[in-house]
Formats: sequence, C-alpha cells, structure tokens
Amino acid sequence: MRTASYATWLALIALTLASCDGGTVGPASGTTRTLLTDDPFPYSRVASVDLFIVSVSASVSPDTGAAGAGSFVTLATPNRRINVLGLQNGLTEELGTAALPTGAITAVKLVIDTDRSSITLKNGTILTDSSTPGIHWQSSAGQPVLSALLHENILVPDTGAVVVVDYDVGQAFIAPQEIDPTSTDSGFIFSPVLRATDATRTGSIAGVVRAHSATGSAVENASLRLYLGTTGTPENTWPMLATAKTDATGAFRFAYVTRSSYWASIPIHAGKSYIVAVDPPAGSGLGRTLVPNLTVTPRVETAVGTLVLP
Repeated sequence: MRTASYATWLALIALTLASCDGGTVGPASGTTRTLLTDDPFPYSRVASVDLFIVSVSASVSPDTGAAGAGSFVTLATPNRRINVLGLQNGLTEELGTAALPTGAITAVKLVIDTDRSSITLKNGTILTDSSTPGIHWQSSAGQPVLSALLHENILVPDTGAVVVVDYDVGQAFIAPQEIDPTSTDSGFIFSPVLRATDATRTGSIAGVVRAHSATGSAVENASLRLYLGTTGTPENTWPMLATAKTDATGAFRFAYVTRSSYWASIPIHAGKSYIVAVDPPAGSGLGRTLVPNLTVTPRVETAVGTLVLP
C-alpha cells in the first residue's frame, strides 16, 4: 500500500500510537509496520529503479536500554519488485507487518534479489546484471543481505512500531565516471546505502524554491542536500544525511529526518544543526543558497518557507 506523504504520515503515526477502531487504516494493537521510502535519484536519464525486495528482518532487544542486539526476526517478506524511484518526498510503500515483543530494534537488514532487479532509462533501455550497459552488482550479486544504518534504536511499544527503510538509490547506484572519469560505461555500479528509522521519532523539513525573488517563478528540479554541521566551518566538513529535489511547483520535502535532540546528546555533534543547501538545475543560470540553523522535532514539519535562488 502506498501512502501519501506528510498528511497521511501524521495520521499513520497517530493511529499507530493509539488503539484503532475497526475499518481504520492504522495497524492493530501490537502490529509493527515496515515501510519503504527513497531519497531522489540524481540522474535525469533514469525512469525507474525496480528493486526486487525479498525480505526485511530486525534484531530486537527486549530491553529498550540495552546496547546489545537480540535475535533477528522477520519484519516483512514482500518478495516483489518495487519502483524505489517513485517513493520520494515521503511517499512510502508498505512491505509488510509483524507482531513483535516490546523493546527496541537495534539492527535492520534487507535482502534483495539482484537477478530480478533492473533500471529502466527514459529512452526505454532496461539495465540488468546481464545487459550491456548494465548494473555491476560486484560482490553483492545474487541475494545479498544489506545492513541498514540506524542513527538510534527503533522503539517498539505494546501498540507496535512504524519502521521506515530509507533506500538512498541516488548514492547506491554510482555512475562509473565518478570512479574513473575516462570510463565510457553508461551503466551503474551498485554500492548499497540505506538507513532505518523510527517514524514516531522523526520529523521533516519542507519548503518551496523560487527564482530571483519570493514571488518569482517556481524552480523545478533544484537539487537539495541536508547536512549536519556548524556555520563558519567548511561545507566539505559537514556530513550529508539526505537529498531532495523540487517538483514542478518548486516544493521539496526531506522526510523521516532524525530529531535534533538525538544529535545534541552526542558530544562530537553537540552544537551542530541541520543545514540545507539548494543548488539550481544545470543550465538555469541561477545561483545557490544555504539555509542554516534548522532543528527537527519528532512528528513535526519544520517549514523553511520560500527559498530564493539569486
């Protein structure tokens, strides 16, 4: 089931945390839902990225304060192809549900089938592991087990949890020219990048990008990066946490963003905040802009308003 982005996301959270009457779209008490979403793909020539997702599993600790991991249990067995490229700006696809004991998820793993996965270009060309050009799965060919990054444990109350797997397709499929500028290979190299989040402990950042002034024309296909950093330090020292792109109306959204209070609790990140960098579409003649000092609160959308590209 695909869910609409932020409004439906808020409703889903509310329904997950409370008991639900029959006929609602929320899970029954004690049911944990696993959803899939994606950061935008940075290649304009790509139409779809169809990953065959076999299963998702999690290591569950019965003690929410425990640092160690428990046994892995199955969260979902979708066993189907999903166009991950279609899951941007907070859109999600439900992978499955499971009844879990209360506690905390300390690790998440995803299994994909590379033989049944493909990339379709806008000219109709389909890239697979056996095509030329194609997808270079390297050592991940077959049915690799991919580990997701967790910034913090995913809490599982007795009402169930909402686990969101964010598959960063843009960073996971690399153009060969990024490694070897002399390469003429028009395929992609696979290097998995994904994270898992607790939907009830994340927020979002959203806004609109316009050209020259707040009343200027909407900027479509502007590229945005979400950093964690400190203003006054070089941009290349800020870790990049997510990407986004503007739609035809200039709107963008970073969904399922880790709460700021989590970073504040880590000494090395104390004093840092979220920074959004906005780059114009290639050939537009527009400049770029930075929006610093942003914070994210669980279940709240941080609205940055209209961002102007000079």
